[in-house]
Amino acid sequence: MALVLALVGLLGCQSSQRPYVPEAVKKPGNGKLFVYWPGQRWGEKSGRSPEIQVDGVPVGTLRYKHYLEIELAAGTYELRMTGESDAANWDGPDRSFPARVEAGENLFVRLLVKYDQESNRLLAGRMQYTITFLPRAQREALLEMDGLKPAGE
Repeated sequence: MALVLALVGLLGCQSSQRPYVPEAVKKPGNGKLFVYWPGQRWGEKSGRSPEIQVDGVPVGTLRYKHYLEIELAAGTYELRMTGESDAANWDGPDRSFPARVEAGENLFVRLLVKYDQESNRLLAGRMQYTITFLPRAQREALLEMDGLKPAGE
C-alpha cells in the first residue's frame, strides 16, 4: 500500500505544471518583452503564424505553442502582429498593442485567438475569430509558457 501511495504521489508531481523561468536581461537599463501563444482548447488558427513587429521592425514569426523573447531598452513600443510580410503565414487581422517595457522587468503579452461565439453560426460560411494581444501578470504567464518553444525552433 505504501508503494502505491508513493507511486501516486510521484506521478502527481510529474504532471504538475512548472513555470517557465526567463533569463535575466543582459544590458543594464533594458527590460524584456515576451510574446507567446500557448496551447488553447480548440487550437484556433494553430497552423498559422503572424509576423511580430516592434515599432515596425520585424522580430520574428510567432507559431502556435511558441514564444518570442525580446530584450529592449526601457520605453514604450508599438507591438504589432501582421500577415503582410513574406515570412508570415497569417490571414487574420493586424493587431497592435502599446508595450511599456521597464528597466530590469519582464512584460508578458499573450496572443489570444478564439472562435467568436457571437459571429459564428451554422452554415454562415467562414469561421470568425477574436484575435488580440492580452497582457498577463508574470505569475500566470510563466505557468502558461511552460512547455512552449522559442520562436526559432
